[in-house]
Amino acid sequence: MPSKEFQNRPGSVWERYSFDGKPFDVIRKEMEELAIAGVKTYPDVTWEEGNAGTICGKWIRPAEPNGKLIYYVHGGGFTTGSSGIPLPFLMEVAHRLGVTCFSADYRLAPEEPFPAAPEDVYAGYLALLDMGYAPGDMILSGEFAGGTLVLDVPLLAKRDGVPVPAGIVAMSPVTDMTQVLNETVLEGLDDPDELFKIYAPGYDKADPIVSPALGDLKDYPVTFLIAGGAETLMQDTLIFATAAAKAGNDVRIHIGKDMIHTYPLDFWDYPEAMTAFEEIVLFIRQILAL
Repeated sequence: MPSKEFQNRPGSVWERYSFDGKPFDVIRKEMEELAIAGVKTYPDVTWEEGNAGTICGKWIRPAEPNGKLIYYVHGGGFTTGSSGIPLPFLMEVAHRLGVTCFSADYRLAPEEPFPAAPEDVYAGYLALLDMGYAPGDMILSGEFAGGTLVLDVPLLAKRDGVPVPAGIVAMSPVTDMTQVLNETVLEGLDDPDELFKIYAPGYDKADPIVSPALGDLKDYPVTFLIAGGAETLMQDTLIFATAAAKAGNDVRIHIGKDMIHTYPLDFWDYPEAMTAFEEIVLFIRQILAL
């Protein structure tokens, strides 16, 4: 049974926000404001609006950076969300580990459907390499749609002969659109099948950039996958983990018993989320040799 803290949780930004039939542009703006209002600040970490090449986002900078980087991609079902949503998570990571973080914005559906989002996320990765960040010093991370998009990056990098990052942390990603259930992932958003129709109209669900579990996973970076045991996307985590392991890769999994979608982002609110968050921090330490 989940902890009392979980049962009495205040709710994440996504849980507390009232979608109430609002248009996407309003949802994006209001959720960004709500997320930023809840950011815990530290004297040794600052954040600011900025860019990586042509990709806008937010830079989270420790006072004494160690040269390592977390490139983070927000979720929101490919239609909502913003670079401000993960700020509380990234501020804490930067404070604990001294890593610089870049939280990216990217083009969203329905205004800019597939392949706009993966193109932007990949462009951000290339820009970070051009800025001097070594791939071996970089971890890509994201939740929900952002988790899918960071899983895409090594596939695109390998296609182009570009070095892949040191590791991936993906929370509740969609990894195989051919297998997703018609169940709500997050209250207020369409189920994955309906989101696919908005995100990638006219495209094949088996396209590896839509469904990264179906891509060529040979020589893929070490990957840490996290999902809630009570969410429908747990199956996508297992699908990708199985495919990556069969390809000979180092893949690690954390399934939170009775937990919900992207629950590690709620790390201050209940012990199960803090446990998952601590595992993410440990993974980053190990992969980046901190």
